[in-house]
Amino acid sequence: MRVIEVKSKKGQKKFLDFRKKIYQSNPVFVDNHMFMLKMLFANKTCFSNNKKIYVVNVEDDGKVLCQGLIIHAQELAEYIQLCFFESKANQEKAVELLVDKAVEVGKRYHCKKLVVGLNGHLNYGLGLLNSHYDEKNSFSASANPKYYNDYFKKMNFEEVHLKTYKIDRIDDRLKVYEGIIDRLNKKYRFEYFDKKNFDYYSKIYTDLNNQCFMNHRYYYKRGYEEDKEMLKELFLFMKNDSLIFVFDGKEPVGFTLWYQDYNELVKKGDAFGTKHYFKNKLFNKKIKKAKVMEIALLEDYRKIGLPLGLLNQIKLCLDRYKIKSLETSWVLEENYASNSVCKAICDEEYKRYVVYEKAI
Repeated sequence: MRVIEVKSKKGQKKFLDFRKKIYQSNPVFVDNHMFMLKMLFANKTCFSNNKKIYVVNVEDDGKVLCQGLIIHAQELAEYIQLCFFESKANQEKAVELLVDKAVEVGKRYHCKKLVVGLNGHLNYGLGLLNSHYDEKNSFSASANPKYYNDYFKKMNFEEVHLKTYKIDRIDDRLKVYEGIIDRLNKKYRFEYFDKKNFDYYSKIYTDLNNQCFMNHRYYYKRGYEEDKEMLKELFLFMKNDSLIFVFDGKEPVGFTLWYQDYNELVKKGDAFGTKHYFKNKLFNKKIKKAKVMEIALLEDYRKIGLPLGLLNQIKLCLDRYKIKSLETSWVLEENYASNSVCKAICDEEYKRYVVYEKAI
């Protein structure tokens, strides 16, 4: 059994082929990250900016047993990350070797902790799925079998818990806040992203993210180039009203990012990719589920009801597209404010995720 650092095109193909087999053997899941990994291997993404990335397979007799990307991000210097982890079942020894390799690299960069489940940056995913293993994952969400968690629990990693929420049927539940929403609409301006002014709105998005999430666990500052690339990919599918900003006069003070669940266009066990761009063009109106990814507000604007104003803007969009149900992105259990909003608006808690940490 050997730890092999992948550097050749042949090795990269072997890495991706293993990932494909893992998803095909778990046909309930959709691989949301294959496209980005292909772009990374082709050097066509700025995902690697300010990062040291090591692509690693653990193999036995030439067969891959488990794999991952070991990433050190300059802006998150205290952590070494084990990202995009995949494994066959019953491979405890192989996974231990992969973790040992990540720790070895981490010590080289004087890191204090190893984190498993953070995929380079929060924008690319956080957490291993820890419930609802028999359900298809939504667009951008992680998916994995239960035994992935068992590996890291047995190695006594510390656990950071996250959860999502859902609304089974979109209705008029915001009507009870109608007075507050009317006052917000009079005082603040809500504005959609405009693809014709892509750079302008993309920079607002980056600046607000960097200000709103600066104290969020695992968050680190993003550059304009990275977010512009990510948004360009998303807007191949999204319409302008998927990214909604709120202004106080001329100053942007927050935003929400939501989209339709494009995984409804993908067969279980498949990887999301270019062909689904065309499927979205043809069958977009058949998508009946939405996902709220972010609601972000500058600190001075968080306690005056503006989350309700942004949620109302989303509701107006959902009605236009005849969306029937909704899921949120993950929320850290320690994030009291976000959980309070979700509990007040949503029907119930939904999927659970875990991030694993280990002091090195």
